[in-house]
Amino acid sequence: MGLFYNMFYKRDEPVAINDNGQRIMLPTPANYGSLMSVDFAACVQTKARSMASLPVSIVLSKGHTKLNDNPLAKLLNGMVNEDMSAASLMAWTVLRRDTLGNAYWYVEWSGGVPVAIYPVNVAVSHDYDSSRPKGKRTVYSVSSGDKYVPAGNYFADEIINIPTAITRDAVKGVSLASLAAEQIGLSIDLERFYRAMLNNGNHQLGHVEVPNDSKLKSEELTDLKAAIKSKSGVGNAGETPIFAHGAKWITDNQTMKDASLIEQQKWVLHQVCRACNVPPWKVYDGEVATYNGGQQMRIDYVTDTIVPEVRIIELALKPVLDSMMLFDAQVKFKLQGLMRGDDAARGAYYQQMIFNGTYTREDVRELEDLKPIDGINLPLLPLNYGTVNPDGSVNVFNADSNKIEGE
Repeated sequence: MGLFYNMFYKRDEPVAINDNGQRIMLPTPANYGSLMSVDFAACVQTKARSMASLPVSIVLSKGHTKLNDNPLAKLLNGMVNEDMSAASLMAWTVLRRDTLGNAYWYVEWSGGVPVAIYPVNVAVSHDYDSSRPKGKRTVYSVSSGDKYVPAGNYFADEIINIPTAITRDAVKGVSLASLAAEQIGLSIDLERFYRAMLNNGNHQLGHVEVPNDSKLKSEELTDLKAAIKSKSGVGNAGETPIFAHGAKWITDNQTMKDASLIEQQKWVLHQVCRACNVPPWKVYDGEVATYNGGQQMRIDYVTDTIVPEVRIIELALKPVLDSMMLFDAQVKFKLQGLMRGDDAARGAYYQQMIFNGTYTREDVRELEDLKPIDGINLPLLPLNYGTVNPDGSVNVFNADSNKIEGE
């Protein structure tokens, strides 16, 4: 945890570890840790919580058969190892990837099946050699192991590489924190400014004036400073300090409103949101959010932000399925839960899909996280539908023979 403490929280030395195991400074303007920014932390946390809530299926490409008993599916829907859940691993993945550019998983195998997945908290280097046998050309090297991952060389079915969408060579991802470094620095500066204002006990900027003919001694200046400091803190905010030696407090003409600090804060938030690909309303900037457009906004968030993120993970896990001899299978995250609308709209949608035969009633109960019921796994077929042939003849469904017949 020392790496993450320095990277996220330590003010004077936010560091990361590069591919060669060397300590490097994060590219933030004032050497701030990226998660000291509430804006960046909110964006990353939003994606982490959304992705951590998604169930996972292993599906055969032909027939869309779900392999619920698959060992990988069980890991990704429960405890990935004895120390952490799949939700915790997913949240860690988003946090590390967006901050450093890549997140790596270590897959532990036993008897030809994966039995555990661990986060890789140490440096990982990548090597590709086309002269090696197919499936063994990519090698990931872990220079120094930890309690989860032993040091050594691993193949693509043992180390899972999850980069950001922006990469240097389609392998090494670019840190989103570095892309938004200037805005993150501004965000932290604004937060420190507000804190300093409250600690100084003044909601308005100002200064102390003394009579022109007054020459204050050093101890008198000390008394003035002590009088101002005595009124500092949130509890004393707004109280006027009493000065001696003819001094008085003069409020500056520029107010907080004139300084447009709130507008600056919103601008910085929007810039960080753009870099992290998170809509501002998801981090509680509700100026553009409306009740009527809420469902569409949720759908846009899933399709534009979450789908590309989980697609990278789905594809990254393909070597694991190939090593299990499941060449026609793929990992699929279930996204329907993030796009649920209100009860009336959802009920109307399900009814239409059931009557069209697209969903079974069992499918709907699964989407709604309801317990299974026997006998509802077959699709309903409308009795009054038919098809029109190119010659104009009509085919209709005969309920007695359970066949489509020509007319």
